[in-house]
Amino acid sequence: MIVSDSAFVLYVDHQGHPAPLAMSYHATASRRLASSLDRHPPSTVTEVDSAFCPQCLAFYDSNSASNMGYCPEAKCRLCPNCSAVANIVVEDGTAFYSCGSCAWNSKACELAVPVTVDSNGVISKEEVVKATQTLGKQYSTKAGDANKPSDTSFKGMLNALEGMAKEKVKGQRSTFIYSKGTSAAERRGIDGPEGWSVETLEESMETRRKDFSASADSRVGGQDPQIIPLDQPIVFDDSLKNEPVQALLMQQVGTGATSFAELLPLQVPLRPRKSRRCRAELAEGRPGILLKPKLNPLEGDSSLRTGHGQWWKKDSSAIQVLPRVRASKHASDGTKHAFLIKVSNPTLGNIRFRLASSDYGGEPVWDGDSTERNPLLENICVEPLNQKIVSASLAPEIGKSIQASTVVELEPGEDSFLDLGRSIYDEPEEVYRWKAEEALEDSKVSAENPSSVRVIDSRKSSAWLELIVMETPVDAGFSPAVALSLQIEVGGGSWESSLIQPESGDKKDMVNFDLVLVWDSKE
Repeated sequence: MIVSDSAFVLYVDHQGHPAPLAMSYHATASRRLASSLDRHPPSTVTEVDSAFCPQCLAFYDSNSASNMGYCPEAKCRLCPNCSAVANIVVEDGTAFYSCGSCAWNSKACELAVPVTVDSNGVISKEEVVKATQTLGKQYSTKAGDANKPSDTSFKGMLNALEGMAKEKVKGQRSTFIYSKGTSAAERRGIDGPEGWSVETLEESMETRRKDFSASADSRVGGQDPQIIPLDQPIVFDDSLKNEPVQALLMQQVGTGATSFAELLPLQVPLRPRKSRRCRAELAEGRPGILLKPKLNPLEGDSSLRTGHGQWWKKDSSAIQVLPRVRASKHASDGTKHAFLIKVSNPTLGNIRFRLASSDYGGEPVWDGDSTERNPLLENICVEPLNQKIVSASLAPEIGKSIQASTVVELEPGEDSFLDLGRSIYDEPEEVYRWKAEEALEDSKVSAENPSSVRVIDSRKSSAWLELIVMETPVDAGFSPAVALSLQIEVGGGSWESSLIQPESGDKKDMVNFDLVLVWDSKE
């Protein structure tokens, strides 16, 4: 008996990419899913709504943030050595930036301001504000002086290139004025369709070659071309020998630092707050908003009087709407694999569902036929928290053979904190006594009937089902995977939180969501 402790259930978005439930979204009244996976073609569109400083929590709209890029406050600086927060410290009547993680301080780069201390050794608030503003002005002056040579060179190159472009366009202008009285012999002597010749083309190509060769040695922007030998090692100043390479690469000035005294503190980059929209909903003319942040990053924090926990203007995460499907237990005897599937209801209303067969055949082959599917699911994320990535080999024939289970009704979900302290004995007795060995022995799954599914029991907002499938051979480095369908009934008091309008007719309206069950194959 082979027992494995890692099995994952993924939800397939409308582009055919399997994703964890925590990375999936369900648009309002939609019959499809979207995900935040970075796979082609993507199922969502990302937009930057605002940005904020992670140090002072000041927030800016998208236009202001795109122009600034960094927090403009003088009190927000990072250590150039370790990128930790550099605080403003007052010592011996002098205010300067100091890192609490390493021993760096801004005295080395001459960023220091004298402050006035009264007879009791106390510094007034106005004096601290004044010192902070002065440090900010000193930093701007030093950064501007460091950037001045590169800015001058860039502007000179830009002006030279603009002049060259204007001369090129001016030279291409034709001074010949066509008139109906011009003879064909006269038109042969000019450039154009009537006067084309091989000699003219060869002369033009030779002129361009000479111009290109001459431009390699010409001065552009008032600067002579600099030859950098690649066989000679770069020699740094002695004061930079013990400094990490990142300290030099992260300097936000054009010329960089050539000595330890030129290492300036780093500005804090703004963090974007992004919104997501479903591409399929947008294509059909609907807003398709999946995630919409608030402008103030503190909205929702318990430090405010109201709105505790309300971090988003809109949050259509699938984990709040869609039933959670996971494999509680599973084991294999080498030929068959048994799973104990648990389905939980996160909503405040009843949900009726069943597990059935799926026609999902893999991700789309985007560089070929749009209808072609690839059963090899390479580098898919199965655990977003731990960033666990696996590659799986899908068995489409097993997914198509699954017979639909009976419909199960789940009661509204309870607060997850109420489950704290509950023991495993709170599960139904039949579920608690379920053993994979006995299920595999009693199973009639074979090569002719490669799958079976049945409902074991249900209690309140959870239900347990047994799924047994045939083991399929997979290549080295791949895990076996099987597709199945989660069918949720809408209408008649079922899944009202989705806001999906049931279709008219005598049959029950079932919304299908493809799932992919991936597990480790240990031999």
